[in-house]
Amino acid sequence: MKIVFISFALLACLYANNAVSAQLSGQVTPSSCQSQRVRLQMLGTRGPEILDGQASTSYLIWLDNKARVIVDAGPGSLQRFEQSKADFSDVELMLFSHFHVDHSADFPTYIKGAFFTDRSKDLQLIGPTGTKYVASMKQFVERSIGSKGGLYPYLGDFADATARSAYKIKSQNIKWSSRDLQIRTIYNQHGIKVKTVSTHHGPFPSQGYRVELAGCSLAFTGDMSGKFGAMPALAKNADILVAHNAIPEDATGIPALLHMTPSYIGSMAGKANVKLLLLTHLMKRSLSVKKQTLQLIQKKYQGKILFPNDLDQFQP
Repeated sequence: MKIVFISFALLACLYANNAVSAQLSGQVTPSSCQSQRVRLQMLGTRGPEILDGQASTSYLIWLDNKARVIVDAGPGSLQRFEQSKADFSDVELMLFSHFHVDHSADFPTYIKGAFFTDRSKDLQLIGPTGTKYVASMKQFVERSIGSKGGLYPYLGDFADATARSAYKIKSQNIKWSSRDLQIRTIYNQHGIKVKTVSTHHGPFPSQGYRVELAGCSLAFTGDMSGKFGAMPALAKNADILVAHNAIPEDATGIPALLHMTPSYIGSMAGKANVKLLLLTHLMKRSLSVKKQTLQLIQKKYQGKILFPNDLDQFQP
């Protein structure tokens, strides 16, 4: 019995030593991601410009062949959603990084379109608090479709808890803060967990998101400058990171205040050790220098980098 005990002890020591060696050499343990169950689809890969036929920012997350989460709803994204053959009745959550037009303008069209579907379950909306420059999540809903003073008050019943409607819109504000950069879990239902952190987008409250489902993790920077430095922790070891490449390296002035440079994107992706980096939200100034952007990012990140187009799909 003593010999057996020593053998098990030796095996345990060997296992521990191997584990430490693997950590020191940078080896990564096998992922628990059930890749076959998850898809990320691009509904919009451009910014606010009238550019090249691609829609403004929006992403669709599929789980078990059902559309479950929409991240941002820029102009034109509803048409891409239709082209994806997704069913809006399956969507349970819409995440908004912030409330600039190119990230949110198609929201009322989704609600109007849903009137003609058999949707009966509530729709959860999550987005940041507002300032004098932009609305909060709750204000955005009220000012868009509120029955009292909304731009489209005839859709107000969906947001009014006292009115009759096939389903209800439930909106949640995330407190944006430049001082509290803790990662928070803001949603955890039906096999979908969402974490967030405040990001810097000039004077506009903006949120980065991490969506975890089926053991996989998808991270979204939204529009941000990188000034707060909190995104690498949120995206740590993510299977996919969607980063917004709106400016070239030599950008100055307001664009540089609002957005990340390619070198920062590379540093962020490298620190986070993400498996796949997708560069979206391209604008004329960044679309024309893709080769240079890749070279700058690859100095700090050696993983796979792609520039997707609308409707492209990716499995983690």
